[in-house]
Amino acid sequence: MCRFLHFLLKRLYQPSVISEIIGGILLGPTALGRWKAFSTNVFPKESLVNLNLVANFGLVLFLFMIGLELDPRMLKKNISRGVAISIAGIALPFGLGAAVSYALYSILMDSVGKFVNFLLFCGVAMAITAFPVLARILTERNLLKTTVGSISMSAAAVDDVVSWCLLALVIALTNNSSGLTALYVFLAGLAWVLFVILVVRPVYLGYLRRSGVLSGRDPTQTVLFVTFMMVLVSAFYTDAIGIHAIFGGFLIGVIIPHDGGFAVKVVEKIEDVVHIFFLPIYFTLSGLKTDFTDLKEGETWGLWVLVTFVAFFGKIVGCGLAARFTKFTWRESLTVGILMATKGLVELVVLNIGLDAGVIDTRIFSLMVLMAIATTVATTPLVTWLYPPKYHKRLDDLHTDDTASESGDMDPNAGPPANLLIVLSRIQQVPAAMTLLGYLCRRPTGNGLTHSTSDAPISGVHKHLYRPLRVFGLRLLELTGRDSSIMQHYESETQVLTDPAMSMFRAFARVANMAFHAALAYSDREHFVDNICNSSQDASAEITVVSAFGRSSNSNSDIVAGQADKSPDLAPGWFESFGWGFTSEQQAS
Repeated sequence: MCRFLHFLLKRLYQPSVISEIIGGILLGPTALGRWKAFSTNVFPKESLVNLNLVANFGLVLFLFMIGLELDPRMLKKNISRGVAISIAGIALPFGLGAAVSYALYSILMDSVGKFVNFLLFCGVAMAITAFPVLARILTERNLLKTTVGSISMSAAAVDDVVSWCLLALVIALTNNSSGLTALYVFLAGLAWVLFVILVVRPVYLGYLRRSGVLSGRDPTQTVLFVTFMMVLVSAFYTDAIGIHAIFGGFLIGVIIPHDGGFAVKVVEKIEDVVHIFFLPIYFTLSGLKTDFTDLKEGETWGLWVLVTFVAFFGKIVGCGLAARFTKFTWRESLTVGILMATKGLVELVVLNIGLDAGVIDTRIFSLMVLMAIATTVATTPLVTWLYPPKYHKRLDDLHTDDTASESGDMDPNAGPPANLLIVLSRIQQVPAAMTLLGYLCRRPTGNGLTHSTSDAPISGVHKHLYRPLRVFGLRLLELTGRDSSIMQHYESETQVLTDPAMSMFRAFARVANMAFHAALAYSDREHFVDNICNSSQDASAEITVVSAFGRSSNSNSDIVAGQADKSPDLAPGWFESFGWGFTSEQQAS
């Protein structure tokens, strides 16, 4: 059901989490659950205990993956701006959520339970940002490597860490009747955090260095066993002291190093089973608790409008003003505020924890779920409208970064270097590209042509005609939609240092005495052409060589089929026959 809904909703540029939430709701009492034969046969009460156990185990792994996605190096890039935007994006929504909580508590909760706990919970629910959903939206809209996307990711990372800590405090207060016991639980949790960071992390890093995984080697089964045992032990401890098991999994994810692509490789091991098996069960159980038929009165819908407005207003105003204060334009600042208002799955996790702990009832749970859907659904259309591609300011690429590999000495007697961009996707394309560059690197001498590594002087006739070659290599890979693919895209600046194709090119450039700069990018097929054009402009490339993407054969039948499907606004040629969408204008430029 979720896959079918996503097939429909992705045309509206909605993230997959929306279809998963809606799919769970449709299985619950809002729709199919009202059919008694369906609910008693498909989801009998006896099965819910076991399903809940499986879902919570998957939730621990999911929060572990969220922790893995938080790269400390990401925060260092925008530390001052990110922290300022995050603090403003937490303080204002938290305050507004606390103010709205009085109306919700009086009208829907009938003043049952501790108001202080309810107030704190509402503040956290308004303040949190869905980091994984935000990363997916930025990637799908090709915004991850823009200034707006980068600062939003940094601010959301800080936002998530602070919000989870506040939620842990709320759960500690809720599960313990006396303030002294709650203080003991909070201090026990704080002690565990310090123990993990100060004791466990250094020992674990030393073990990983000795095993070689931080240098790019694939993790062994023993390394993965140690890692997942840490996750389970940490989850067991935080659950035993009365917080929640997910906080233990999240904590271990945060301390996992990203050097050598280790964090990405760990995510690759578990992401499919988490997203295909565990999370659908969790969405289903959440949908069984959601009943929109309880929201009957006009007063309740008025409260939903108020809560949704506060969720948007608090984030947009708080983060927007902070972004404007840190020298962003008004358009960029509002875009940051809208992106930070994304709730998604993380909000659903928070609401389920609050419902299980007795902080909120089913009516407020359903109301908040509807708010989370509204804020997440509105994010992509609003960002697309407010921040179209012509306003994008992209981050400095590796083509101009001082860490790029530069080899070769420019001959003072030669002309200015000629910039060439070569785009690859598969490592099998490297030998052919090297052969081409070998011919292009030849330079004239008095007796004819020799390779550029020759020490022979350039003849007077050719002295001002010869231009040495400066090559910019772009490894362009397709986004698969997995979390690991998004992590690789964001960490491409470090991934390029160990990429096998670019490493082979660096070695070739040193032998050929040729200047070479490397870059790595991930993109969906919709934005392949844009990435190539942008990289060509960044490199000031006079020649751009693009390898054949997306086809395993270049037979005549493939080419004829490609030409037969050609649309009238595309120019015929090599690009189109291999499935590319270059327009006439783009091919001409």
